[in-house]
Amino acid sequence: MERLRRTMLYVPGSSEKMINKSTTLEVDSLIIDLEDAVAITEKENARSLVAEMLLKVDFGEKEKNVRINSLETPFGEEDIRTIVPSKPDGIIIPKVNCAEDVRKVERIVEEVEKSTTVEVGSINLMAMIETPQGIANIDEIASSSKRMKALLFGAADYTKETRGRITQERLEAIYPLNRILIAARCAGIDAIDSPYFNVRDEEGLVKHTQFVVNMGYDGKSVIHPGQIAPVNKLFSPTEEEIAFAKKIIDAYEKAKAEGKGAIEVDGELVEQLHVDNAKRVLLKAEKAGLL
Repeated sequence: MERLRRTMLYVPGSSEKMINKSTTLEVDSLIIDLEDAVAITEKENARSLVAEMLLKVDFGEKEKNVRINSLETPFGEEDIRTIVPSKPDGIIIPKVNCAEDVRKVERIVEEVEKSTTVEVGSINLMAMIETPQGIANIDEIASSSKRMKALLFGAADYTKETRGRITQERLEAIYPLNRILIAARCAGIDAIDSPYFNVRDEEGLVKHTQFVVNMGYDGKSVIHPGQIAPVNKLFSPTEEEIAFAKKIIDAYEKAKAEGKGAIEVDGELVEQLHVDNAKRVLLKAEKAGLL
């Protein structure tokens, strides 16, 4: 686990005020958006603003990602060439349908790195999966680049393409969510859920988020500051989970020293896989500032 991505907040790249505000929020990662959140007439201004803000604003420990426009548009390539010299942590690629969509972006990023003072290979990539074609090619997308750090599900565009509907039960999303998760785990990268669009419905947000927490997702995109705390909490270990993880590790280390294999902790069988899970709980707790 390189870093936590419990929450990834979308911030309009055209708003200096909102970019500044994002630095004060308890969010793990930022998605400074040059795509859907920016009107066509504002694309060039937003691009220049984001490049400038990345250089002059202190974002603290937050991960700074920029969602570019697709290379299929007149804006995508220039987004990369303008943003990379400002050294964001990552570039988020929208509507990725195949591995070549990632590699095209990677080639331009590397070209810019080599022609500037940016360390080659230092800019990460993340792929937004928003179409049936993206799901069909998810395995090759997940492993398309050593720079790839996460797959982000885009439920709104996906259900538009499938002619479905987004529901509270999320039955329409089970298949793509599972495909994304399995591909991410095979590639050793993060799986990030789509936003919950009703920003006034915290109960719905919690239900929507708990669904993917139970699946094993690493985090969720959010679109409003009010969504950050509930989502962070759901993706963080509870006090009980932390205490039990410590208990498992202590008991297992003691048993190991005594030459024992499988043991019981509070009536539950504990093997190496449970110890690995416990260590991950404690690592997540440490990164979340809970230890």
